[in-house]
Amino acid sequence: MTNAVAFQPIRLPTVSYGPFRLMEAVPWLMLAAAMRVLTVKGGLVWFFASIFSDIAIFLAFMLAARRMIELTDGKTALGRLSFAQQLIIARTVLVPVILMILVVSITVVCMGAHWTGFNLLFGFDGIAFDQKTPVGMVWSAFLAAVCLLLLLKAENTGKAKLFDALRELWQRSVCMVPAIIAVSFADIGLSVVQGIVRTVVYAFWHNSTAPSFIRALVFFFFVFAFASIRLWTTLAILVFALRESYRRFARAT
Repeated sequence: MTNAVAFQPIRLPTVSYGPFRLMEAVPWLMLAAAMRVLTVKGGLVWFFASIFSDIAIFLAFMLAARRMIELTDGKTALGRLSFAQQLIIARTVLVPVILMILVVSITVVCMGAHWTGFNLLFGFDGIAFDQKTPVGMVWSAFLAAVCLLLLLKAENTGKAKLFDALRELWQRSVCMVPAIIAVSFADIGLSVVQGIVRTVVYAFWHNSTAPSFIRALVFFFFVFAFASIRLWTTLAILVFALRESYRRFARAT
């Protein structure tokens, strides 16, 4: 044959979740839940599992934020990002957030509140998973608001400066502070419900004669189901508050 064969790039099919778009973030939350299980091994396993868990939580956060913005008739280009671009945004947002968490946690420890400071280290993890204390829940709600503003800035400008996000949060405090408080109370309520369900799950784990695989599956479903509810509740409150802030600014100008 004398004709050259032209190789076309392979195009993967686009997967649509249809009416189940709220399930889009679940795979990343499942990965984060699995990574959290590995952290109990300690050492380097804990270190790398924590990193992968935070990345998975952020990717779930980004997907959920995109869907919530679209559900409120907002416009976002997050859906057009490739996976590589999503990882770049994850690095852009997570680095300043993690640094802020470390600075605040170390400062609180140096002030003598060792347990509180240690608990604040898991503030980003608390965006999706259960926190230990009400202070930690408020901290996680605050971090979720900062991450949302950083994510939108990274989408629009390709850069995410922490102080710019904090300044914008202060400028929109009329709407965002009540939203952070509402997220905190929602987290506290979910934590109470999760504690009750946890008792039932533990009883099933220790007393059931079901195969170990079934018991593990029930526990795993329990963890990421509440993670999904907590993530979506957080973003629903914050996105609606941010949209109201935009509307007030538009009316004022």
